[in-house]
Amino acid sequence: MSTTIAIGHASAAAPGITSKTITLGLITSLTGPSGPEDAGIIPAAQARIAQQNAEGGIDGRKIKLVTKDDQTNPATNQTASSALLSQGVFGVIDLSAVTFGGYKLLQQQGVPVTGGAYDGPEWYEQPNTNMFSFSGPGDAKDPAYALSANFAKAHGGTNCGSIGYSISPSSQASASGFEFACQHAGLKNAYLNTTVPFGSVNVTTLALQLKAANVNALYLPLDEVTNFALMTALKQAGVNMKVIISATGYGQALISDTSAVPDAQGAWFSAAAAPVELKTPATKSFQAALKKYVHYTGVPDFAWYEGWGATDLMIKGLELAGKNPTQQGFITALRKVDNYNLGGLENPVNLTLSHFGKAPNKQCGYLAQFEGTSFVHPQNVCGQILPNSDQLPSA
Repeated sequence: MSTTIAIGHASAAAPGITSKTITLGLITSLTGPSGPEDAGIIPAAQARIAQQNAEGGIDGRKIKLVTKDDQTNPATNQTASSALLSQGVFGVIDLSAVTFGGYKLLQQQGVPVTGGAYDGPEWYEQPNTNMFSFSGPGDAKDPAYALSANFAKAHGGTNCGSIGYSISPSSQASASGFEFACQHAGLKNAYLNTTVPFGSVNVTTLALQLKAANVNALYLPLDEVTNFALMTALKQAGVNMKVIISATGYGQALISDTSAVPDAQGAWFSAAAAPVELKTPATKSFQAALKKYVHYTGVPDFAWYEGWGATDLMIKGLELAGKNPTQQGFITALRKVDNYNLGGLENPVNLTLSHFGKAPNKQCGYLAQFEGTSFVHPQNVCGQILPNSDQLPSA
């Protein structure tokens, strides 16, 4: 599948660059366990590219997009990376839970990569300075932050539980990090399970285990299909949580899922950037672009934010790379940006080389609560890094 939009002028000899066009690649999961949740990634990327092309492209060059499906499979992610290299793309937008499968090929060829860094630690490891996350810098050891545990405590939680996917380093680290943070906040670590198959919806046993452990503060760094299924199983088991924080699930998919709506009442959901309910100039502009260019009028979920954000960051790098961009020039220029904020949708982040691989002292993220069929009480929650909290081994 590919998307093409063209015209312009200038000249350069870098891969993917002609006098009139810039060709980019995008890898995501159209099929496999992540397929349903990643559906918005490509149209969001197309919308951001269409907006840029309508404004004249990059120095007169229009952007073309070639997409690949990695089928939520690390080996296929590597195949997709190889295919894009053979097609001579300038840069790759990699938005997948299995980016760790193919990133080395792109790094070895010096190809700029943008994404959301939600699969594994490679985004923050040397020598991968070609990889940029629009959510900012981090430490490959994935240290924990206080924000989720403090939020759970403020909402009456006392016994913490969390669940991670067996295949995903980031999911496992987030789950164990929450437990670490809970202990730091004076809460009880009641349940931790990081062996769940990716995308599983067979969660009745998990619900019963959470009930037996008396968990009342639950953090779910999982795909929305698993999170929705678990919320339903918890209600069926008669469990009433004080607070549930779901890393995914914010957006239209929940609103439209009549089977999930009753059981998600009162749960809190992370948004990948500022929730549209904040109605800021940035969120209004974001929604207007989705409506204008890809005719989407729902509440954008994780995939829509990720597709838009990673593409915006790629465009930012291209704008900084000069009239005759090279891949190394792109990387060098973007590594000098210290206040990228996704047009106001994100908390400002530092992408400079001096911050690469270093966790910020404070982390902030957006949460919104689900009530009826709407997301309400949108807020920006922050927390300090916790000392001695590394959740992943050294690279």
